[in-house]
Amino acid sequence: MIKRRQFIKNAAAAGLASQFLPRMSFAATPGAGDRKFILIILRGAMDGLGAVPAYGDPAYARQRGQIALEQSQILKLDSLFALHPSLSNLHSIYRAGQANIIHAVASPYRARSHFDGQDVLETGQDKAFADSSGWLGRLLSTQSEKGIALSHGLPLILRGSDNGTSWAPSRLPGVDDDLIRRLEKLYENDPILNHSLEQAVMANNIAASSMMGGKKRGFRQSITLSAGHAVKFLKADDHVNIAVLESYGWDTHARQGTTKGPLTNGLKDLDNGLGLIKKELGPLWQKTAVAVVTEFGRTVWANGNAGTDHGTGGVAFLAGGAVQGGRIITDWPGLRTQDLYQERDLYPTTDIRSLFKGIIRDHLMIKPDVIEDKIFQNSGTVKALDGLFKI
Repeated sequence: MIKRRQFIKNAAAAGLASQFLPRMSFAATPGAGDRKFILIILRGAMDGLGAVPAYGDPAYARQRGQIALEQSQILKLDSLFALHPSLSNLHSIYRAGQANIIHAVASPYRARSHFDGQDVLETGQDKAFADSSGWLGRLLSTQSEKGIALSHGLPLILRGSDNGTSWAPSRLPGVDDDLIRRLEKLYENDPILNHSLEQAVMANNIAASSMMGGKKRGFRQSITLSAGHAVKFLKADDHVNIAVLESYGWDTHARQGTTKGPLTNGLKDLDNGLGLIKKELGPLWQKTAVAVVTEFGRTVWANGNAGTDHGTGGVAFLAGGAVQGGRIITDWPGLRTQDLYQERDLYPTTDIRSLFKGIIRDHLMIKPDVIEDKIFQNSGTVKALDGLFKI
């Protein structure tokens, strides 16, 4: 266990605990019941063709050149697609019928700015800076679901509702038991501050047990570490339905590699995180969906630095025991130069909001009119993907 109550160190010192403690008074969840949803955002634009190579496309090897994977290295899914060799856990989940691959997918954004692309991904709008709230935040504002981001601040995707909060281990020295008792005494006649203190203590206790070996670790060290915390929160309270994880370092402009390098390292971490989620959730895995998304894809061919530049079409993953899986969902555009977007990027044929709509309609059980009127406004032409979940 880490030292007691690190989360409230700053609040205690300043005497302003109510400004720093998370809102974590979880209420009943009539729509989703005990279904869980984990969203993993890969910031920096993951190379979709690196993670899920279209090895069977006649143009694949020629277009990818030095960053093409050999058939002896890949984990085949069918005669066209495979997984990167680092994604062995995901491959097993897929073969068990509990994961889908959504390829040639993108948000409506068509430029190549990380900041703008992430804004569109998180707001669910069709252009950057069109909204100050995120689509998960708007979902939470219409329901009683509660969501938590494993992050040092509340990400845009959860903004717009009082039902979303964030948590991260503090890097500050621990707070001793005596200070906690003093705060409890100080706040005992103030129901708001007392409740906030209780919930902060609960949050810290839940997450503390997932710290590896009792050592203090850098919070952004790995998806696996934040996944361990997320599982603790989801299992600790039946009414915490949504967790958001963030991962950085996917901008592979140089020396991207094939089976070694920054992309491989990131994919190994992602795969370990997915494996940990499945293992640690136990029976709750059967009621869980995990989506992995990124702001856009990368160029089809390598640049002069043996990396890839910002692109358009990419890949998303949907895994979980609740998923009707074993499918690759795509309207594959092909990899010939004339088939590419602006003759450089994988052409996007699926709007990622179709995936999001399918998840919140069929897994989180949100009514279609709420989705269209409150969560993804002005997106009537974007239809929810059907058949993603077991009935």
